[in-house]
Amino acid sequence: MRFLFCIYTLLFSCFWCGAQNLYLKAEGTNATETAVIDSLGYVRSHENAKAVETEAANILQNLSSKGYLEAQEVKHEKVNDTTFIYVFSLAAKTDYIHIYTAGLSENEKQLLDITEDTIVLATGAVKQYMENRTALLEKKGYSLSNLQLTGHERKGNSITAALKAEIEKKRTLDGLVIEGYTKFPEGLRRSILKKYKGKTFNRENLQRVYNDFNAIKFVSQIRYPEILFKEDSTKVYVYLEKAKPNSFDGFIGFSNDEDEGKVRFNGYLDLLLVNVLNSGERFNLYWKNNGDEQTTFNAQLELPYVFKSPIGLKGSLNIFKQDSTFQNTVTDLNAGYYFSYNSKLFLGYRRTQSVDIQNLDNTTLSDYSSTFWTSTYEHTGYTFDDYLFPEKTRIMIKGGVGSRNSRATDTGQFFLQADVSHNLYLNKRNIIAIRNESYYLDSDTYIINELYRFGGINSVRGVNENSLQASLYTALLAEYRYVLAPNMYIYSITDYGYFQDKTSNLNDNLLGLGFGFGLLTKNGLFNIIYANGSTGNQSIKLSNSIVHLSFKAVF
Repeated sequence: MRFLFCIYTLLFSCFWCGAQNLYLKAEGTNATETAVIDSLGYVRSHENAKAVETEAANILQNLSSKGYLEAQEVKHEKVNDTTFIYVFSLAAKTDYIHIYTAGLSENEKQLLDITEDTIVLATGAVKQYMENRTALLEKKGYSLSNLQLTGHERKGNSITAALKAEIEKKRTLDGLVIEGYTKFPEGLRRSILKKYKGKTFNRENLQRVYNDFNAIKFVSQIRYPEILFKEDSTKVYVYLEKAKPNSFDGFIGFSNDEDEGKVRFNGYLDLLLVNVLNSGERFNLYWKNNGDEQTTFNAQLELPYVFKSPIGLKGSLNIFKQDSTFQNTVTDLNAGYYFSYNSKLFLGYRRTQSVDIQNLDNTTLSDYSSTFWTSTYEHTGYTFDDYLFPEKTRIMIKGGVGSRNSRATDTGQFFLQADVSHNLYLNKRNIIAIRNESYYLDSDTYIINELYRFGGINSVRGVNENSLQASLYTALLAEYRYVLAPNMYIYSITDYGYFQDKTSNLNDNLLGLGFGFGLLTKNGLFNIIYANGSTGNQSIKLSNSIVHLSFKAVF
């Protein structure tokens, strides 16, 4: 029993010794110097001997910044198992440093923004001054230049020194090399290089290059760009890997048509494929059928940087069928210039062919065809450190001039369309998302099947999908988002809209209220929305509420 007690006591003592801290005691060669050292507020308790040694070196640095430039360690010793004593000699204190700049050339003075022949600084300000001058050279492109103080001489409580500058050649960004993802679209690489080639090389422009690649959502950067300095060139190496920008959302169901005895498919599909062919292309396929009244089909293909140039092509086919009333087929072809991958301007041609299925052929519904010459500007801005809401700003403005030919009459027309959204960050947890959706069609006469259709989860929420039509429509869609966790948030919905339908002389207001919940998983984003919509003076009824569900899988 006594033997076991001794073993227990020994083990406990070893544990206690292993867990105890080490202590640093710093002293000067006299009481005055010790008081100066104590005023530094150095850390006395440490976990290991290496930390004690590091703190002793910090004490010397702090003494130097206080003006004790000749301070040095006299000795150190371990007085017991837990305590180290370091003794420092402070020597004379230097209050000021006189820096002579007469040895600099006029060009060097201009680069350093120096106009005086002598600069007098407090000792503690010298380090910051030298760092600021070096940063100024770096900003102007002289990244490999060097500054130093030479010829130190003591004069009482001050020191004199000469400022010496070794100015290397000015650096400009000359090349951009992609590592890792070697099949990165060459046209896009050339576009980014063209933006920066020949510009002054400095940290700011390097950060801009980094940000530009961060804004390309089909790649991710493995690490921060690196620089290769050669005698005659400066190249930036960017390290990339393919990301997962593709998404899929949808379901398909079926039901029996009792009247026709056929199986009727319903559901929706939203598929987005990005950069599958390693050319930066985007392909979007959208299909929705509610099983009764409406069918929507939209296919869109965008090919940027055709033939490795900043020119791109974009085309879409849209088919919309309203029960047995009419069917619209819209073909939209565009050619555009890419200012960047996320900012572009298109010129295009849009043709619409509409069929009056029931052959009513009246003034408000008939067969027609229309053509428009269009111009479109698109821009998307991203927040790089926000995985829940990566898209911070989106702008789409489109206008067109053309004509409509119908059985009743031919007329000239033009339209304007805008979809603009932005996230306002109050702080990391509180975000206000604002979006404006607007459309205007100017025409001498109007028919139902040419009007703009809206409503649903991507428009005014609480209203059935594409259940409303208008020749003039504008809506302010707002969300207040509260982030519960890095992958989870709740939000309120306040949508307000106004529309005019000149085929029925209807002007009305829209109001959509609700709330939602979002959850980001490794497989995608799940969203559930509960919203209630009303028009005009109509009171809000819970029975009119709509629940929207979506899960956008990423791959």
